[in-house]
Amino acid sequence: MTDAWKAPLKLAVVGHTNVGKTSLLRTLTRDVGFGEVSHRPSTTRHVEGARLSVDGEPLLDLYDTPGLEDAIALLDFLERLERPGERLDGPARLARFLDGSEARQRFEQAAKVLRQLLASDAGLYVIDAREPVLAKYRDELEVLASCGKPLLPVLNFVSSANHREPDWREALARLGLHALVRFDSVAPPEDGERRLYESLALLLENARPQLERLIADQQAQRLARQQSAARLIAELLIDCAACRRSVVSEAEQEQQALSERPLSLLPI
Repeated sequence: MTDAWKAPLKLAVVGHTNVGKTSLLRTLTRDVGFGEVSHRPSTTRHVEGARLSVDGEPLLDLYDTPGLEDAIALLDFLERLERPGERLDGPARLARFLDGSEARQRFEQAAKVLRQLLASDAGLYVIDAREPVLAKYRDELEVLASCGKPLLPVLNFVSSANHREPDWREALARLGLHALVRFDSVAPPEDGERRLYESLALLLENARPQLERLIADQQAQRLARQQSAARLIAELLIDCAACRRSVVSEAEQEQQALSERPLSLLPI
């Protein structure tokens, strides 16, 4: 592992409000108590972090961020920040925005997202694949791309019968985002985490050793769970096979019934 990646890899989980960011983190961390999940919009109001370690060594820091709500207005505001004759790149324009008062007022929640993405190595952009591809989502991606960090789109709710995965794939490709991963946080596929980390390794080649250790550890955990389940089933089958129950014969039942009858009811 290179010196650049001895520190834990930092991933910001970003996206529109109520697309399943916190649910994704609960799945990845296997912590049902992480964050708050609700159908109400803007449930997550602050950045929350979780760490994944293997054998005591921290490998990955995940950051849950507030949902983006008004990217259209934010992008318009960012485009007006440049002075006449200026041509700022994305990070420089965002730095000016984050230094201004609007980042502490009107766009406070969005500023939290952008600060965390700028401080991270990459971002997971979570998408509700049931939603149509609207202008607000395109503007979100343009704003996030201004951070200059690798983005991996994560298609959530792809198990739903009314998902729009083909539309999203086409829209993301038109924005230059050809690498993506399907990961339904409600019904995650068995190899979902492995494919997510493998896709990240393509974007962050220097972090591949850490991601491969996470993959190997999770495969070992899955095998251990399968073996534990098989052992419990085998023990149950043995217990069932060894089960014995004494049954009183019909003649013995009749004799017992007669012996328990009052003398006055016995035949003379």
